[in-house]
Amino acid sequence: MKKAPQGKKGDKSRLTTAEREEETKKAIEGAIARMPGKREKEYFRPFLEALIRNNAIPVELLDALPARAADVGKTRFDQLYDAAISLVFPGYRPETLAKLLGPRAPISEDTKIWRIMLPERFGISHVLIRADSFQEAFSSGCDYACRIALRVYKRIPVDLTIRVMFMTEKAIRRRLDMRWANRVNKRKQLQLQARDYTPREIAGARMAALGHPKGQLRSLAKYIEISDLRNIQDLKKITKIVAVESETLKKKVVWEDPSDLKT
Repeated sequence: MKKAPQGKKGDKSRLTTAEREEETKKAIEGAIARMPGKREKEYFRPFLEALIRNNAIPVELLDALPARAADVGKTRFDQLYDAAISLVFPGYRPETLAKLLGPRAPISEDTKIWRIMLPERFGISHVLIRADSFQEAFSSGCDYACRIALRVYKRIPVDLTIRVMFMTEKAIRRRLDMRWANRVNKRKQLQLQARDYTPREIAGARMAALGHPKGQLRSLAKYIEISDLRNIQDLKKITKIVAVESETLKKKVVWEDPSDLKT
């Protein structure tokens, strides 16, 4: 009878459940042992156990976290929080963002793409927003919704509900494949030979929150916005580029009376 193949030394994927639990226990005890106070140990032991149990952080991080606050300049909770955040919202391959945002887009190592879901009455299914953190994406999503509300309903809502979803590498790649397929199909239909330049590439600015295309004043709003942006660019030598990357509109929109806007 052949023996089961042995994994390489340090291969934790082949550990039994009992061995994995024992290793987790040792890692937690090691992290607790670095804490001098009794109250600290009393608080952090169940906290670390729950983090590992919920897969919020990998057990390997407990070899160094949490460190003394005086050594790293962060509270121990903040250290664990930052580690959990980085795992929930991982980065992308550089070429992925370059294809989605363009070669001149302001991209950093922390840049993420977020899907912002808006209330039904705005007539916009969702928008993609560029932001470095979940908190920044939520703030930008609220700002976008308020701008739409002011254009469409002529007032700012005092109560607003939006949904923010992180776009994974796989989701972005799928979107890029669909966008490329649509471009190729459109070029074949129109018999285009050269590439299509978007308004963003021509004007050097990205406009957003203009309302739904079926809105009566959208075209006028677009004209005025372009005029203002050109004047700003000529005067200040700066270009306005907002974080909104794309807008997906609903096919059917029933505009409400502005007086009915509550959220």
